[in-house]
Amino acid sequence: MLFFFVLKKWRPNNKIRLVLMESRYFGHQCLEPEVFLHEWQVARESGGRDIWVCSIGKRSNAINPYLWDLRRQSLPVIPSWIASVVVYWSNRRSIANLEIRPASIYRLNFLCNYTSALPFGAHDLQRRSRILSLLSEPERPYVVLTIRDSKVVYDPRDLRNRQVRDFEPAMLALVEKGFNVLRVVSTTDDPIRVASRHILDWQVLRDGQPGDEIALISGASFVVSTTTGGDSLALALRRPVLYIDSARLRLVFLGTELATFQMPEFCDLKTGKFLNFNEVLDYGLGWIRESREFTAKGIRVINSSPERIRDNVLEYLRCQGAEVSSEFVDNQGAWRRILHNHHGEEIRERHGDIRAWMHSATLRSLDVEAS
Repeated sequence: MLFFFVLKKWRPNNKIRLVLMESRYFGHQCLEPEVFLHEWQVARESGGRDIWVCSIGKRSNAINPYLWDLRRQSLPVIPSWIASVVVYWSNRRSIANLEIRPASIYRLNFLCNYTSALPFGAHDLQRRSRILSLLSEPERPYVVLTIRDSKVVYDPRDLRNRQVRDFEPAMLALVEKGFNVLRVVSTTDDPIRVASRHILDWQVLRDGQPGDEIALISGASFVVSTTTGGDSLALALRRPVLYIDSARLRLVFLGTELATFQMPEFCDLKTGKFLNFNEVLDYGLGWIRESREFTAKGIRVINSSPERIRDNVLEYLRCQGAEVSSEFVDNQGAWRRILHNHHGEEIRERHGDIRAWMHSATLRSLDVEAS
């Protein structure tokens, strides 16, 4: 507590804002510092005189020590033991002008208007060049896949867990369209099995060096993801992301236009009826926390087949840079209004404005139409 008492003595009339970040999860490591730095910058530009500090936890507990080191250089970090002491005492006595709050990973309305706070330099370019040189045509544009493994021991029933073979038709289709394809993962027991000189399975802990995720994802045309951490790095680096089979809307990064999400189908087990988007929300499925809750509510979630994943990726690709129709814009407004009607307060607090895009295939399959 001595650290805070010194600060209060030095600047007695200023509030201290302590933000607690979570470094045990890769996605949080990627996006929480971006949100913190943006909000701190906005506060300073508006004349705020509060003292902003943060805790990023112990390096030994960080899922990615390399990223922990990078963030440590750019953030006003206090040692984790000091943060722990402050939190302990703040729960037992009132401390004037001290605000403690958890970091946010979701308030991303600012992403497209501010550059990334992650450093990127010559070393990253060299690493990217060297890795891409393993492909037969390294000059091709490339797409990165980040897929949550099907054998996740701590949550084997999570609907995000997928086998990489489900994405192999999409990889081959992207190659046919003139792209290289890279699956970027820390390590995996589920390697890509299709043979192509334009597809690379890059396991950072086995094949590469710390920081290869940044070197590769930063140069991707776009990223295809099942929400597994690498997608958060893509957003932090301002790369567009296509999310496949996003069953739980509370995990979707609704606050940024860099995110496009496709949803699976939802079937009522009693009636056999497939639900539209409004019904999904009426059934109480809009803010589901855990995958097992769908079954508890009598709903079967049907993830996309490999062929449908391929078609959805290609449709997303066709839309990149294409002129947006008024019907598409109207339908985007329709699902946003429906979602706001059901979860407006949570969304405003968690995300701010809704700016993400619903994939065209989901607009069709869940019958979203502007009235």
